[in-house]
Amino acid sequence: MSQLRRIVVGYNFLPAGELALRAALTLAGRSEAALYLLHVVESSPPYHTLRLPTPTEERLAEIVLKRRAQLKELAESPELSRVHVETDVHFGKPFVELITACRSWHGDLIVVGANTRGEEQFLGSTGERVLRKAPVPVLIAKRAFPVGPKTILIPTDFSSCAKQAAEEALALVRGVGGRAVFLHVLDILYIYPAAYGAEAVLLPPVSPEDLEPEWQEFLQGLPLAGLSWEKQTREGRAAQTIAEAATESGVDLVVMGTHGRTGLAHILLGSVTEKVVRLTGCSVLTVRPDAFRFELP
Repeated sequence: MSQLRRIVVGYNFLPAGELALRAALTLAGRSEAALYLLHVVESSPPYHTLRLPTPTEERLAEIVLKRRAQLKELAESPELSRVHVETDVHFGKPFVELITACRSWHGDLIVVGANTRGEEQFLGSTGERVLRKAPVPVLIAKRAFPVGPKTILIPTDFSSCAKQAAEEALALVRGVGGRAVFLHVLDILYIYPAAYGAEAVLLPPVSPEDLEPEWQEFLQGLPLAGLSWEKQTREGRAAQTIAEAATESGVDLVVMGTHGRTGLAHILLGSVTEKVVRLTGCSVLTVRPDAFRFELP
């Protein structure tokens, strides 16, 4: 994604959609990328199991025509005149249509807005499903990017996926200015889970100093020349500590990988990445490892 050329934006005519559009516009302005605004009309309403009237095909067709006209008007507005914008409206499930459109349009990034009124607002949302299944990086936009230099937090577990995320993050730092903050969380409460009747075993004590070789290996080869950056090692629970660090450092964006050292699907996603998206007040960009492919159902 370092060469950001095509950004797919999930636009739903709600505040979350506006957040996604604003974030995408900021990135497009820096990289001269094109935008694809997609609104999805669900053919099966969210409450179809209740005894509520189901829209007729004629009514759904009217909605699609209206939304297409609204998107076209938005694309032609002065605010969007500085970027190339394409628009469309699809029927179906929002997360499926966003990912399908991204593949067809050869998108480099999907941007989805998220509510920020608590973790329950993200659970089961379109953003969560896109984050889990998209083959490209996903930006969950929670607030507008400020004008000027930005602070980007880069959590790492020293895995290859984390290094890929760091490379994308540094490309953004170089493009927008600001600084990078690398963070490793030493989860001292982690235990090996009991299995096959064996007792759980505590990890041996590890100090931040013990991780210096890991840091050196991880940072080696990253394009840090000319950038403002720092590294931190903190103790605590991973997701909570990342969220706290983001608040303390006034972070504008968290960039992190979706899979950790195990390489297993959802082993980091769900246990850390999704929790970070839920807990932080800032936007989060997730990067999936190249070797991982998630096929849609």
